[in-house]
Amino acid sequence: MDKYISKHIDRLMLDPNNYRFIDNKDYVHVSDDQISEKRIQDRSLSFLIGKNEDNISDLVTSFKSNGILKLDPIQVKELPDNNYLVIEGNRRTAALKYLYEQYKKSNDVGKLTESDFKSVELVLISEESPIQHLITMGLHHISGKKKWSPVNQAQLIQDLKIKHKLTEEEICNSLAINKHNLRRSLRILSLIEGYKRSDYGDQFQTNMFSVFEEVIKNVKMKAWLEWNDTEMRPTNLENEEKLFSWISKDESIEEDELGNEQQITLEPIITKSHEIRELSKFINEPKAVEQMEEARSIAFGFVFSDAVGESRLRNALETIQKEVNSAFQFSEFMNQSDYTIISKLRNKLDKLLPTNSNIELTESPASIYFNSVESHFNSVNIIQYRKLHNIQISNLSRVNIFAGGNNTGKTSLLEIFFLFTRLNSFKSVIDLERFRGRFYQDFPTKWFNKIFVDSINIQAEFNDIMCSVNIIKKETNEDIDKSHYLTSIVTDANVNGDNFSSTIHLFDNKDPEFYYEKSQFLCQATFSSPYRYDGQLLKRAHAKAVQEKYFDEIMLFINENLDKNIEKIEMISIDNESRFMVSSTNNDVAIDITKYGEGLQRVFEIALLMGYSRNGVICIDELDSAIHKNLLVKFTEFIQKLAQKFNVQVFLSTHSKECIDAFVENGYPDNELMAYAITEEDGKLVAKFLEGNKLKHLVESINIDIR
Repeated sequence: MDKYISKHIDRLMLDPNNYRFIDNKDYVHVSDDQISEKRIQDRSLSFLIGKNEDNISDLVTSFKSNGILKLDPIQVKELPDNNYLVIEGNRRTAALKYLYEQYKKSNDVGKLTESDFKSVELVLISEESPIQHLITMGLHHISGKKKWSPVNQAQLIQDLKIKHKLTEEEICNSLAINKHNLRRSLRILSLIEGYKRSDYGDQFQTNMFSVFEEVIKNVKMKAWLEWNDTEMRPTNLENEEKLFSWISKDESIEEDELGNEQQITLEPIITKSHEIRELSKFINEPKAVEQMEEARSIAFGFVFSDAVGESRLRNALETIQKEVNSAFQFSEFMNQSDYTIISKLRNKLDKLLPTNSNIELTESPASIYFNSVESHFNSVNIIQYRKLHNIQISNLSRVNIFAGGNNTGKTSLLEIFFLFTRLNSFKSVIDLERFRGRFYQDFPTKWFNKIFVDSINIQAEFNDIMCSVNIIKKETNEDIDKSHYLTSIVTDANVNGDNFSSTIHLFDNKDPEFYYEKSQFLCQATFSSPYRYDGQLLKRAHAKAVQEKYFDEIMLFINENLDKNIEKIEMISIDNESRFMVSSTNNDVAIDITKYGEGLQRVFEIALLMGYSRNGVICIDELDSAIHKNLLVKFTEFIQKLAQKFNVQVFLSTHSKECIDAFVENGYPDNELMAYAITEEDGKLVAKFLEGNKLKHLVESINIDIR
């Protein structure tokens, strides 16, 4: 029979096997004969008090303000050494022990007196079995108001079932819980135990419970894991390991600017339960999962998920249908402005239809095939592009210089790499013609039909995968209105077996019609030329540089090598037009960057585009244009550093020997430098290459001019 007793606080032993401790990395099970040992009690007290007394601060405040309230006595059982093990009330006991130490140091303990510590009122539990002990705790901390963390609750339920052989019905009746919650707790705990046994097990924290819970609740995730409810474990161990890696930190080896390997820590892809729900929407799409893994971001999986895209389209169409029906019901309230809105909506809806829709030469934002790139372009086989025929260029490196005289095809080579990264984007072909000054705004369909004679056929190895782009002009067999029809141009791209295509129909009296299922880019890419200016691109590049905090690095280079008086360069909107304004100690007001020399503008543009081209490609036409030869050495070194930092492959053209010399003389490691001499032999253009060390030796020893 239970009875009330009073004992000194020092006679109360904290329970070292308290379920609050089981998820603590320092927890180990303690046998009964060790419970009263000082080291065991000190550790238990430390667990309960927490850092800076965080775990008991509420109780300390309450005891100081109110004294010990006799509403819920501490429950104990007698130990052989005249001590008493706390069964229920360990946290309160820890708070009293902490305050007793404060009292002995003459610190403030509020309303508590010495007698409160010397005579703590207790309930002595007599002849309680281990099962009764667990049930008592369960009633307080699973069913009651003072709930433990979910993982602690699940552990107690599992102990009742596994260690003490209670049936599910007995546990449910004893703890006042239902079978559904009981089974779910056991499944979650089983998955957690699997995680703890894995290579990532030391990363487990209590707040991860909700992630595991969402996995068990999610039908698609359980199916993907091939979960066995009877054995309470996944049977697809490969997928289990993938899941564990996604919710954990990982390590990777990367090279720094000097080529030295360094270990970096990758943050978990998934940290919240709702991200498991998002993952389940594309878990069975290998391409989307691969993109998520490469970018270590759920968002990238969404972008590449056909299922998510289709679902959102269906939802959008359902919403449109529902809202249109609502509009019909209240159509008597419509006025002229409403008709204008409907007309605009109709034009947009028309563009969703596969035929009879005039589509402007603009594309929706393209998806990036490779968000993470390891090896970039390794080689390219130019079967046909402008005057370049059957040219193979291999041994491509991080920085690639194309040198040669005028009209040897240097710019065409840069265009090839840029165009290839655009895959099925025919707009890029149009842009390249515009950049060459053939036209500016309006697209001259008759002229383009006349000059686009030869097809474009390019093959390349990118990121260790074979790819191809083929653009041909042919008459379409599609059922379209062929009034004033001229021709069609079809773009077909293939990346590792994935096909991407687009078609543009040209007419002599109306806008082209442009069709594609999905606009796809191979990787990020930019093109810089002294003869073209893309204000919108630079605006985006500037925003990214500021956001990702490398703009200061660009400014530092400008200060140290071009103009130390420049204080800042910022983008300012003037009359709805964004302009780069330069503040300098030499001027009272900021002035437009175009008022400065072309050298500053060129350096500023290229540096911005280097960062914007992260994990991609940048093509720089006539790098040395407007840049003084004294600056070239420093600037080429800066380009190589940025290329390494942002994992960018650089293709540049020059007909200046000083530019080639600058790369050789800048002191930057040349193991990722390649130069190609573009020459004509027997009426055919060929590209001969010299790699880093050999190039450096020849330039330094015999002053070779590879042009």
